[in-house]
Amino acid sequence: MKKVIKIITSLLLNILLVVIAVYLLKYLLLPAIVVTLIISFFNRKVGNGFMNISQYLREVAISIDQLGNVICSDLFDLTLIKKSGYRFGNPDETISGVLGKNQKLNKLSFVGKCLNGLLSLIEKDHSIKAIEEDEN
Repeated sequence: MKKVIKIITSLLLNILLVVIAVYLLKYLLLPAIVVTLIISFFNRKVGNGFMNISQYLREVAISIDQLGNVICSDLFDLTLIKKSGYRFGNPDETISGVLGKNQKLNKLSFVGKCLNGLLSLIEKDHSIKAIEEDEN
């Protein structure tokens, strides 16, 4: 009985943490980005300010991509890869990186190949380039 209570308590705590995180993201993301952009631009020379802003926006995009990889992992596993493919869901990986791994393994589904092709129009071999050496 103690084990069940501990599991339920942990579940409820994690649900609460997700709800808080979603609300923080919803209401603070845009103001946080604006403040960071202003500080990055005005605290440095103009050229360096643009470089810092560009790097910051890239880091934000990668973070959102990693979040999407976790949140949508089951959906992506069902739609973008074959059953024996490398699975989505690792919080340290981007969606593109997982697509790249599955491309190398020849495990992309038809929809996965379409998405991969679209990304390749934006940047040639995008998903292959997105694979990080320190990822599993």
